[in-house]
Amino acid sequence: MTTSPATAGLPHQRLLGIGFGPSHLSMAALHASRAAAGGAGSVHFLEARASFAWHPDMLLPGARMQVAFLKDLVTPREPTSPFSFVNFLVAHGRLEQFLDLATLNPTRHEFVEYFRWAAARLPGYASYGHRAEAIRPAVAPDGTVTHLEVDHRGPDGTRHTTTADHVSVAPGGSPVVPRGVDPAARESGAVLHNSAFLTGIQPFHRRGRELPHRFLVVGAGQSAAEAFQYLAAEFPAAAVTLAHRGFALQPANSSALANAIFAPAAVDLFHGAAPARRRGILAELRTTNYAAVDDTDIDAVAGLLYDQQVRGGQRLAVRRFTELTACRAAGPGAAATLRDLLTGEERTEEYDAVVLATGYDFTEARGLLAGLDRYLLRDEDGRLLVDRDYSVRTAPGFAPKVFLHGAAEHTHGLTSTLLSLIAHRAGDILDAVDAADGAARPAPTDHLLQGAHA
Repeated sequence: MTTSPATAGLPHQRLLGIGFGPSHLSMAALHASRAAAGGAGSVHFLEARASFAWHPDMLLPGARMQVAFLKDLVTPREPTSPFSFVNFLVAHGRLEQFLDLATLNPTRHEFVEYFRWAAARLPGYASYGHRAEAIRPAVAPDGTVTHLEVDHRGPDGTRHTTTADHVSVAPGGSPVVPRGVDPAARESGAVLHNSAFLTGIQPFHRRGRELPHRFLVVGAGQSAAEAFQYLAAEFPAAAVTLAHRGFALQPANSSALANAIFAPAAVDLFHGAAPARRRGILAELRTTNYAAVDDTDIDAVAGLLYDQQVRGGQRLAVRRFTELTACRAAGPGAAATLRDLLTGEERTEEYDAVVLATGYDFTEARGLLAGLDRYLLRDEDGRLLVDRDYSVRTAPGFAPKVFLHGAAEHTHGLTSTLLSLIAHRAGDILDAVDAADGAARPAPTDHLLQGAHA
């Protein structure tokens, strides 16, 4: 879907969202049902990409979602919505076949197909190719802030300003790049973050899959394990090394009791806890989300290493207690300095490509919020104070609500960056907008919106 309204003439919005990934796509789907029921104000989203996309460079063959399909855009909040994953399967004639697989976890490719299907059935909600640049307060003569002004540039570079009563910010995470990585090495293409993995690895496919490439993957999480397996399979003559700081890849804690953290009640508990207790909860449940790998992928990596041992090969390696301390461009490739954390010894080795599977930083989008900083309240550590409805706490006289997705882990827990609660989060924000404007929340409906079942 690439259709965008004539944004130059975009009218004042009740809620303007920045970014149109799954979080705001969920909000659009829930809002569509409310609008059909009557009483919902205008909602619109600005998306920098030319069309809907979600981690396009990590759509690896066979990779599966780590969240159950029922935790889709709408089902936990509105089970009868026409924008559910089940309805998507019906629309594509695959429901029975999917059920025959007896799995809760569709492939990543199919779930992105579902997202695109939903986005295509919500025309007019998003302006694609529009990159938000700043959010500014609209200050009345008495000094109060009545609404917000959002500056954004369209596909042709033209600057636009759209006004809104409230804004919702969901720009996604920024790739984390370890210290010591020379920017020139990334610019050369020899060092790439896994967020650009498939695109970045294409030159090696063009040069030849059978060449003896040397690849280094840095990281200990799901993306690192997936990249290692992909490179091992796609380049059968390549030497592939996975380096991480621990003893072994840690299994993701996906037990039923631990997964209770991905429920609205757990967000209530976390938000109401003291800061010290919040830190303890995050530390205890870290392996439900960070630096952890699905059991099947751990087994697959171990299987590759064992099969190599049986066959007498040496091209695949996992280096434990190893840290990347520096990386620079070296000819067409990169020179990586690796430190042995047990001995302190450092060695510099050359690779054709270094893949940084080092995660994302879900910051508070300081660039966008800089113009509002004087109105946004912070805790003693300088972090934004975020209320349970995901709105930033603001100074007196500031009427708009500013909602955050992804930058609220310190107040809302692990789910603030995950798909697990997107429907609840989107619904909470829409409810908060209704409450702020004194509007009653329309009851969920079980109708099928025209075209949603096509």
